[in-house]
Amino acid sequence: MHTGRMHSTKSRQQHGWPISNKGVDHELTLANIVARALEFPKEPTIPTAAKDLIHQLLVKDPARQLGSTMGASAIKHHLFFHGVNWALLRCTAPPYVPPPFRRQVVGNGSCPETPVEYY
Repeated sequence: MHTGRMHSTKSRQQHGWPISNKGVDHELTLANIVARALEFPKEPTIPTAAKDLIHQLLVKDPARQLGSTMGASAIKHHLFFHGVNWALLRCTAPPYVPPPFRRQVVGNGSCPETPVEYY
């Protein structure tokens, strides 16, 4: 469940998310995203097929992005999804579903603390 909140730099570091495009303000962050090449963290190791898929989906020219001409079919045929039987996907049990945990949402006082399930 997405809470709509941005993750802090410390949170991104703990989860291994790249923070290299973070600027001192929104405009600098946007400029970094536009100008800089996509970088992946060294740890955890990301499979080559996953990196390739992400690179192709994030091509800055929308006309050249994976799926821009052939739609979802091009994405489904990417090497990352090799072995996925798309026709039976809805009937297939996921390999692992983590159990939800409960956490208190810290608010600004405008709403009461509400327990939320996170996955």
